[in-house]
Parts: sequence; structure tokens; C-alpha cells
Amino acid sequence: MASSPLSYYPPEDQLAARVKLFESNASNVVDYGNSNGLGNLPVSLESPLAWSREDIEKDMNKCVLKLSESDIAALERAARNFEDQAIALSNISPDNFVLPESLRKSLRGVSDQCYHGRGFTVVQGLDPTKYSPELNVVFYAGIATHVAPQHGFLDKNRVKVLCHVVNAAGEASPDEAAQKSPGFTDGPLAFHTDNCEILSLYAVDVASTGGQTFVSSSYQLFNELAKTRPDVLATLSDHWVLDTFKDYTQFPPVTRPMLHVSDTGDVMFTYSRFPMAGFNGKQRNPALAPVNEAQIAAMDAVQYIMAKNAVALPWGKGDIAFINDMAIMHARSGFTEADRGLQRHLLKFYLRDPQQSWPVPPSAQRQWDKIYGPNTPDGQRKELWCVRYEAGQENDWESNG
Repeated sequence: MASSPLSYYPPEDQLAARVKLFESNASNVVDYGNSNGLGNLPVSLESPLAWSREDIEKDMNKCVLKLSESDIAALERAARNFEDQAIALSNISPDNFVLPESLRKSLRGVSDQCYHGRGFTVVQGLDPTKYSPELNVVFYAGIATHVAPQHGFLDKNRVKVLCHVVNAAGEASPDEAAQKSPGFTDGPLAFHTDNCEILSLYAVDVASTGGQTFVSSSYQLFNELAKTRPDVLATLSDHWVLDTFKDYTQFPPVTRPMLHVSDTGDVMFTYSRFPMAGFNGKQRNPALAPVNEAQIAAMDAVQYIMAKNAVALPWGKGDIAFINDMAIMHARSGFTEADRGLQRHLLKFYLRDPQQSWPVPPSAQRQWDKIYGPNTPDGQRKELWCVRYEAGQENDWESNG
């Protein structure tokens, strides 16, 4: 096994020491001569998606869509009309969740921002306390269908398209809590992707303290590493053996890169420390390929650079975040809940806008087909919407930190 310590969320002093060693080795990387050492990867990514913390913080208002009172009224009318038609949530679309042209254009602008702008937008203005759980889901789905109309499967069995993110560990026995994935605890989440196209989160409720969501540009990470440590990009582009922490007869370990590139030069990340480092009672199977020093250094570099460049989402109760999961990673601070059972409660979609979608690299195509492709023998999609949270649902989800 690797001699360096490895944990899901490395302590700050441990990470700082390892990053210092990492940076000191920057001058000792292989001399590639006339080559940049990146193989088929671009030398740099020139895109609005490659941003620094300063870029975002000086103009944060461009990352927020504030709903007006008339917008809220229009959404309420659209929700009532949708419910009156008794249409299945799986069939929600801009054609049956009808909004005024001005609001429709604003939400299409959110899609543009996700795919071609800074990669994320927060829609503010809803008050989830005014609505039932069912109506909150209709609002969320209705807004989302104008941004990115296609839903992805979130669970290991490829049928569920709506996830409830709660601190399930807080309601479980110690043994059960140890088996929860990082996203379903009250602890911090390391920077990661959910391995989808557009990640969306609706804050039905927030924690008493903490639980802040952070975003950071994977494109900026790429550019920094391309300049200083192309060997790390090479490691991320290599094939990693990822533990699923599930029954291998049904869900065997996955072998794939953490960094992908398409034939057109589009770069995307599908990245997490969790399958390599494990978490609490979910420990990596020792029969799998050992985590090597280069992989640990790469994961530490990702965590360090992403945290250095991160911005906190301007996001509170009732807000909906739309995040380009291919070019932006996200993380979470630990949090504390009030003494009234589950408090912090997010609804999560994996979305896709076929009109805006990027070419998917061959190394990620299987994941995309799994999420966005058909799940029935006749090539159709059968979707299950878990409108209300029930204990144990979190055990079905596939990617959680």
C-alpha cells in the first residue's frame, strides 16, 4: 500500500505538508523537451469556465437570477395548471409547464451560463415553506425543465431521478451511520463531481450553522497543473480502479480516468476521493489495486488548488443551484442542525440540455449512457420520482461525495 497517509477529507495540517512537498517537486518533474507532456490534452483551456476566485467575487451578481414577485406568481400559475392536467412528473416539459416569455428566456439564459459562461447560476426567490413537498417538487422540476429538460438517473438501479440529500447518519444507529456515504452525513465534503452534466440542488431547508456549498473551476485547475505539474494531469488521465462499496456481483469496481478529453478537445472531470480513500465504515477493498503515491499526490493537488480557488455559493433556503458538473467541482463545509430531526434538506437532479450538450469523450460515454440513456428493453425510460424522503433512500444513490 502507499506509504503516504490517505483519508477522504485530509486534515488541513496534513494536506498543507503534503502540498508543500508537492510544490517543491514542481521543478523536478520530467523534462518533456519540445513536448508539453500532456499527450492529447490541450496546452490550456481558454474559456469563461476557467475562472479564479477573484473573477467571480468581483462580479457575483452575474451568477444569480433573482425571481421577481411576478415571476413567482407565474410559477405558481404554471404549477397549478400542470397539476390540473394530472401529467406525470416524468413528462414535465416547457410545453406543459408554461411560463411567460421573459421568464422562459431568463431560465434559458441559466442554461447558457452553465454550458458557455461561468458554469453555474443560483436562482433565488422561492419560499419552500409556503408549499407542500409535492408542490415544491413541481416548482423545482418546472424551473429545471426550462434550464435543462432531460433528467438523469441517480441511483444504482437506474430508475430514480430525484434525490433527497439529508444527514441520514444523524438519525441512524452508530453501525448504520458508519455505512453512510459522505454526502449523507453532517461532515465536510471534499471537492468532487457527481459525474453528470448539469448538477442541480434545491435548498428546501438549510442547517442551523455551516453546510455551505462551494464551487471551484476544474478548468482553472487544469490550467494551473498544465503550467506547473503536467505529470499530475497525466495521472488523472490514467485509468483508476474505483471501489463501488457495493456487491461486486451487481456493481463491480469501475476502471476509468478522472480526467477525460473528447476528439474535439473538450475536457471534463469525473472526480472523487471517495472511491480511493473510503469513508468511515466504507473502506477500500484491499484486494483492489493499491492507491499509489502518484494518485495520492494528484488527489492532494486537486483538493488544494480547488479549495484555494473556491467561492461560496450565494445560496440559502429556497434557492436552486445549477452547476456544470463537467467543468466545476463542488464541496461542502460541515454543519450543525437544530434539535428537531433532519433539518438540512436538498433536492438533487442530474440534468442535461440536449441543445447545449458537449461531445462526450469515449472514456465517459458509458457513464453518460447509464445516466441519460434508456433503462427498459424497448429503449424507453421509466422514471421513479421520490417526492418525499423516506429513511434508507440514501442507500440507493450512486455518487455521494
